[in-house]
Amino acid sequence: MDKLSSLHLCNWLRFKHLLLLTHLAESRNMHVAARAMHLSQPAASKMLRDLEDYFGFALFERLPRAMQPTELGEQVVRHARILLNDTERLVDDINDLREGGYGHLLVGAIAAAAPEILPAAIARLKQRRPRLAVSLQEQTSDRLLLDLEYKRLDLVIGRLTHVSQHNLFDFEPLLDEPLRVVVRRDHPLALGETVPGLAELSRWPWVLHPLSSPMRGVFEAALAEESVSTPTNVVETTSIQATLQLLQTSDSLAVLPRSVLRRPLEGGQFVILDRVIGKPLDYYGIVSRRGDTLAPAARELIGYLHEEARRDCLAWRNESTREVVL
Repeated sequence: MDKLSSLHLCNWLRFKHLLLLTHLAESRNMHVAARAMHLSQPAASKMLRDLEDYFGFALFERLPRAMQPTELGEQVVRHARILLNDTERLVDDINDLREGGYGHLLVGAIAAAAPEILPAAIARLKQRRPRLAVSLQEQTSDRLLLDLEYKRLDLVIGRLTHVSQHNLFDFEPLLDEPLRVVVRRDHPLALGETVPGLAELSRWPWVLHPLSSPMRGVFEAALAEESVSTPTNVVETTSIQATLQLLQTSDSLAVLPRSVLRRPLEGGQFVILDRVIGKPLDYYGIVSRRGDTLAPAARELIGYLHEEARRDCLAWRNESTREVVL
């Protein structure tokens, strides 16, 4: 089999091929994919056969009730999604510039970065670039990194979730995150003189991040180290606002990083128990696609993020010298 060349692929491959691959991977049905592309089913089937003849291997396994991407097909579909997302971004940027805009920056962030550091950095960026459109998406690191890989985001403020991801992304650390147990101010545990161990704490209701998140991983590792089972009364959410509302209206406990606690503690409605959960989360930081050239606005935001992280670290050190007695 002849080795593929990028020049020959560029001359032969069409965007309609990429659309067919992504529609078929999502629907697993040739009829549905053809209808989405306004093609007849025979025409769509021939297009897929042409693709498979060109690559020299099957892209989809024909099953009785579905079409399943093969192992090699999944890689081709992955790159098809990236190319299509990149093209959509090109069109959006051109339209924005033609209408007098100054580009669009798409940023994803974990909850720990969103309350203070990232908004402050974005505010400084907007002072310099008032007509730059900035979109901010808050989610867990695993979800954000998937969007970054497929070029639905320009930057992610989060954590790498697997050792192999250094092959896909560059990572610049910002802050580590000690995890604390937070409750409403008049919670029975806040009124006691001592904080019980994890075994007793696990019997209370909890509001926790999903199991796939690094924050939940630290919590589960701390439980395992003390041979304590996962709490059975749990609400899972990535929303800090929902977490604080649940804490305020129930006897629930939550594990949260220090960066999201400053404002709630200042309001006087919540307190932290004198208990650090596990080791601090690994540094969260700025994640970008390896090998990509960042736009000037993205590079400028990164500079502001580093400056705000240094300020946050200094402010927390100053506050930690004034330990609150609960």
